[in-house]
Amino acid sequence: MASRSSSNRSDRQPLSGRTKPTSASRRSVTPTSRAHSFQADEDPGRVRVAVRLRPKNDEDVLSDDDFSDCVELQPELKRLKLRKNNWSSESYRFDEVFTETASQKRVYEVVAKPVVESVLNGYNGTIMAYGQTGTGKTYTLGKLGKGDAAGRGIMLRALEDIIGNISTSSDTIEVSYFQLYKESIQDLLAPEKTNIPINEDPKTGEVSLPGATVVKIQDLDNFLQLLQVGEGNRHAANTKMNTESSRSHAILMVHIRRAVNEKVNFGINSQEKGSISDLFDGKDIPIVRKSKLLIVDLAGSERIDKSGSEGVLLEEAKFINLSLSSLGKCINALAENSPHIPTRDSKLTRLLRDSFGGTARTSLIITIGPSARHHAETASTIMFGQRAMRIVNTVKVKEEFDYESLCRKLENQVDNLTADIERQQKLRDDDKYELEKQLRECRENFAEANKILVTRSEQQQLEKATYQKVLADTTQMYEKKISELIKQIEDERAQSESVEEQLDLMKKLLSENQKSIQNHHMENSRHQKALAGTTQIYEKKIAELVKQLQDEHAHFEVAEEQLDLAKRLLSDHQKTIQGQKESDELELKFQEMYQLQENTLHELQLLKSENKDLLEEKATLNEKLDSVSQRLSEEEKQRKAIENELVKLKRAVPENDNDFEDKTSYAKEDINKQSSEFGNRSGSYRSNQLRGTLSRQRATIAKICEEVGLQKILQLLASEDSDVQIHGVKVVANLAAEDINQKRIVDEGGLDALLMLLRSSENTTILRVASGAIANLAMNEQNQGLIIDKGGAQLLAKTASKTDDPQTLRMVAGALANLCGNEKLLLLLKEDGGVKALLGMVRSGSSDVIAQVARGLANFAKCESRGIIQAGHRTGRSLLMDDGALAWLIANSNTASASTRRHIELALCHLAQNEDNSKDFISSGGVKVLFGISEESSREDIRNLAKKSLRLNSSLQAEMHMQW
Repeated sequence: MASRSSSNRSDRQPLSGRTKPTSASRRSVTPTSRAHSFQADEDPGRVRVAVRLRPKNDEDVLSDDDFSDCVELQPELKRLKLRKNNWSSESYRFDEVFTETASQKRVYEVVAKPVVESVLNGYNGTIMAYGQTGTGKTYTLGKLGKGDAAGRGIMLRALEDIIGNISTSSDTIEVSYFQLYKESIQDLLAPEKTNIPINEDPKTGEVSLPGATVVKIQDLDNFLQLLQVGEGNRHAANTKMNTESSRSHAILMVHIRRAVNEKVNFGINSQEKGSISDLFDGKDIPIVRKSKLLIVDLAGSERIDKSGSEGVLLEEAKFINLSLSSLGKCINALAENSPHIPTRDSKLTRLLRDSFGGTARTSLIITIGPSARHHAETASTIMFGQRAMRIVNTVKVKEEFDYESLCRKLENQVDNLTADIERQQKLRDDDKYELEKQLRECRENFAEANKILVTRSEQQQLEKATYQKVLADTTQMYEKKISELIKQIEDERAQSESVEEQLDLMKKLLSENQKSIQNHHMENSRHQKALAGTTQIYEKKIAELVKQLQDEHAHFEVAEEQLDLAKRLLSDHQKTIQGQKESDELELKFQEMYQLQENTLHELQLLKSENKDLLEEKATLNEKLDSVSQRLSEEEKQRKAIENELVKLKRAVPENDNDFEDKTSYAKEDINKQSSEFGNRSGSYRSNQLRGTLSRQRATIAKICEEVGLQKILQLLASEDSDVQIHGVKVVANLAAEDINQKRIVDEGGLDALLMLLRSSENTTILRVASGAIANLAMNEQNQGLIIDKGGAQLLAKTASKTDDPQTLRMVAGALANLCGNEKLLLLLKEDGGVKALLGMVRSGSSDVIAQVARGLANFAKCESRGIIQAGHRTGRSLLMDDGALAWLIANSNTASASTRRHIELALCHLAQNEDNSKDFISSGGVKVLFGISEESSREDIRNLAKKSLRLNSSLQAEMHMQW
């Protein structure tokens, strides 16, 4: 709603020439000379007003005794009559009149669709509903129509038309949805955003909300989800007038940006237009149209004596009536061409500044009720619509250059031109450098060629004088050297034949050795003796051969030097005596001798390689023999251990499919551990038998679960018969041992049923099996939080305190140990007594229970250490220190059980990484124990972790230096 001033009054000429009607009759408020169709009107900028009558409800039927209707509609004349009593009425004319049977589709097509089409063409538009509370404003605008598509309101239908008429590739739709509640603008899509400020452009007067959430719409389903979120966040209350009375003004703001392909002239000169057109290769200049659609669902006006509002509702009603009163004042001022429009009296009028008296095309639908009890409110609503019909807006299309496309085009052209310039400059620099380099090389070559020519001319003169003398001496020396070389070649041939014989003998011995190695696999003792003898023979012969080869190699090196000298002399001789037949024969003999030498060297390398392979094979055989002996002794021990374990498992296996035991993941861990440790075939076979038994039993249980149903099985846990409870909890425990069943068990109430058994049952078997089932569920991180929230840790601690059964304590300790592995639950677990109960269970003396206790403390300490080192949010002394965990860990650090000792060592290492635990470590002697772990632990990773803990904790490191 634009404020009137002397500077902009001339822009609204249609209003300035219009005067207030002088007729005394209220029927003449609306000028009769104006065409009142939404589709065709002499003045397209005038605010269109339609009236919609709400159907009568049960309260209206009971209260209206005098006459049946307060309002009489004449839709064909677009008029309505408002009756004061049975003989007096007043007639009003509107742009459209809807009866109580009018469909939502017809209301949209008449009231809203022309505005939506104008928005698609680049105009701003406003659709607003005004009326008394409970007359159907929200139904008309915001009805979602979940069960009935015909009941959809204007919001959904408008967005459906907009999405269907734009191009998703070039056009965009952005939506904001907010409410004006008690003069505070609140974001309905992000409720945490409250008191959003209103921003007005000083140049254009356009109103915007920079702090509101803006969502880009892709399809109608996306908008429907946003609308549901906004409606859920809107303030509503139950009053005497309306069971779901809106307590705020809701405004849906839709921003549309569309590309226009038609040619538009903005008054620029031909030169500028030509330069811009060049950027798009002679095509049309890109134009965009930016428009805004406001759909305003005003809160209904109400009278306090009728609505019965009090307290917060009363305060809300005051703000609603105040903002509606400000809106009415602005409408009156605009209708009467007042020089001052009080738009700043309310945030509602500031938001609707463009809708009344601005540049938007506005449609107003007023909603009324038929009851005579509300005659005054109905008359006020009708007069509001009559005044609004007199307002004429100056609608304008908002078109502008697509500067974003222009910028992108310019940036691309600049980048391409810059790249071309850089490439051309690089090519010029490369060509220049290459030419300079070639010029320098030419100069250098020319100077060097001159120098060589001078040197050669001088050398030729000196050589010519001494050439004849050197030639005679060289010929005599060649003849003598040739005779010596021929003799050496004959000696080397004899030696080569001897080496070949020895190589054949060695190959024969190698083949015999391979046969003997195969026999040694069958008879270990005889194989070792034969291998030792063969090895001695080989070593002796190899030593002899190596010595001979070294001697031969020395001869070969001397011969090679003499051969090189002969080649050099022969080369000089060939330049002077090329036709001599003796030189050719000598050269041929030299080549044969050189080839023979290369063959001999090759045979020597092969012999060395075979010797090396033989030594490696000997070492491999020795290692295999030691491994076989050691493995035989270990297999004997493992076979006995497996037989003992098999006896224990047979005792634990049920006699039939109905007598299920609590086969938790801990039994499964023990079997897998034994299977991995025993490497022989018999151990694997027995372990596979156990796995097969467990698999068949679980398959039977799964089949029972499918036939009976998990819900019925869980109902057995609530039975009064303890035997029925035992069978039911055993089935649930077996199902919980599989990861795929855990979520279903928790979702259908299995966890609650198990916790109920811990709370109420005194049966040892039920407590043991239920604790095992909870331990299996506690292996899942999501279930761990549920167990703690439902008091599971307290129940487990209570169970541990009231039983001495080792198997039950093992299950309880396993469940608590799994909970200790969640860093987020450590403090809650400590407060629920889980750590104290875990340490208290060592009283049983059972190695299995102690192993689970050690595992739980290790998990607890590891999570604390991770919180300190990685996350950095955990500080202070460890939660384990108050319950005496450190003293117990130090006292049991040398326990006989390997797995228990490993967990204790891990717990001590992780606790030592916290500087705040240093005082406890020093006072309890933990530094010495930690140092012993770093040196003597059986696992290398634990030794490294202990050293790291000592290195990171400066206090422990200083104490260690003082003691040692």
